Amino acid sequence: MKILQVIDTLNIGGAERVFVDMSNILLENSQKIEVLFLLECGVLKPELNQNIKIHELNRSKKWSLKKMKECGEVLKTFDIIHCHFRHVYRYISLVNTIFPFKGKVILHDHYGAIDVDQKIPFLFSTFFQPNYYIGVSKTLTLWAEKKLSIPTKNVFLLENIIIKNDVELKKERNYDFILVSNIKPVKNNIFAVKLAQKMDKSLLLVGQNQDSNYFTKINNATTEKITINSTISNAQSVMYWADFGLHTSISETGPLVLIEYLAKKLPFLAFETGEVAKTLKNYFPLYFIDNFDLEQWQERINKIKEMPVDYAKFDLVFEKEFGSKNYCQKLKAIYLCILNKT
Repeated sequence: MKILQVIDTLNIGGAERVFVDMSNILLENSQKIEVLFLLECGVLKPELNQNIKIHELNRSKKWSLKKMKECGEVLKTFDIIHCHFRHVYRYISLVNTIFPFKGKVILHDHYGAIDVDQKIPFLFSTFFQPNYYIGVSKTLTLWAEKKLSIPTKNVFLLENIIIKNDVELKKERNYDFILVSNIKPVKNNIFAVKLAQKMDKSLLLVGQNQDSNYFTKINNATTEKITINSTISNAQSVMYWADFGLHTSISETGPLVLIEYLAKKLPFLAFETGEVAKTLKNYFPLYFIDNFDLEQWQERINKIKEMPVDYAKFDLVFEKEFGSKNYCQKLKAIYLCILNKT
């Protein structure tokens, strides 16, 4: 079984992190894995295992037939073509229409705004309806079955995980709060800023600018106690800079950062959205809240901080729910199931 993981580029983000971790895990478990970038590798390339073969399309014009043919030449040698992101899947489907290949194409859907936006992407209900679909949350898999009419037997749930990085922790804490999240309205970063200001606490915002108007709004609301850092590619490496984690997204499918908080044993408070939140709430119910009331967030944070942190529980939950061995077994089972379908 030859597997090709496909993405446009490795910017800093949760789905891109999943792509890197998934590729590394597959290689470490003796799978024949290569990766294809429609554009270029991107900033997370150094975190890919150096033994993974890389294909870069370096596409500058989206509709270039020359690049489509070049892409098709790569695709025709693989059994599984695993596409991350809807726009990537749509491009690969177009290539398959013009330059057909035999491999099974999978859409791995990371769409984070599914709770507030359930519209069907262009051509997904007609020409480019996915035959095989992986969703990172039950909300996504149900959407695929109901909205896209994909047969249930071809829809798979694969919750996100991360690879725990062994970073030496320091005792010094530079910030009271940390929020790891790219900066755009659905992430609701402004709420974290208002919360920190209300509690007179310092806050580090780690994330990329993905909406210039919203970024300006956040920047204008910051004070000397609030810092934005858009240069950090490995969030786990800076978790020790803060005493407490926040997650304020309105809609998520992961969210991956909650697993990172868990991995680094950082207590947190998060709005309850996404598959990871559902899982972790079973173990840490106090760490989740269902509203955006500043008073209630402040009260809950103070309550959490009064309680001792059960660091051993953090480790046990991480290994049980987000261990790489079980993840690889689930992924291989999905691939084999798809390959056995006619």
